[in-house]
Amino acid sequence: MRTTPRFFSCLASILVFTFCCACALYAQAPATASAPATPGASILPMVQRFEANFMAAAQAMPADKYSFAPSDADVFKAGSPAKFATVRTFAQQITHVTGEALRNLAPFGVKQDTGVDLKTLDGLTDKEQILKALKASFDYQDKVVASITPENAFAPTGPRGSSVVSMLVAVMNDDGDHYGQMVEYLRMNGIIPPSTERQLQQQAKPAAAPAK
Repeated sequence: MRTTPRFFSCLASILVFTFCCACALYAQAPATASAPATPGASILPMVQRFEANFMAAAQAMPADKYSFAPSDADVFKAGSPAKFATVRTFAQQITHVTGEALRNLAPFGVKQDTGVDLKTLDGLTDKEQILKALKASFDYQDKVVASITPENAFAPTGPRGSSVVSMLVAVMNDDGDHYGQMVEYLRMNGIIPPSTERQLQQQAKPAAAPAK
């Protein structure tokens, strides 16, 4: 299954809609009833699902292919108008996403203690170091999401009046673009993306026999 920009636009819309619904339900719940999940808790599984797919794609590429980037010289036919002189390598796609959460979610009150050096992050080339930084970034992102409450979800406390929800949507939307590019990089190297591999395996399973 090929990932499309429309999918990630829908994901961003779902994030906003879910937060709004969760905030409304939380605010309207009677005092005597059990407290419903916070907006952060309600959206965290969706965020973590994306993170799991992204991490699996990052792990699937062999270490010696982390420097791979498409080239009009070796991927496309002569005379193609495609230009790839400035595209990111596979490693740079991941380090860019790693920095997204750490840079953009920092203004919203959750302390960073990741050990990731943002000044040197984009220069990393070693697979294990990059995966370690990526995991730290996703762990931090999860903490930010879990901290979202009806009171702070839409408070304009970030750059240019952004809220933690609007910034999270922006981060996830951009991350989705880079995930889509990573999927193409994997396929160019003969690797089926893990999320697609799981779907193929599910489709290959024989249907359960009807109960007698």
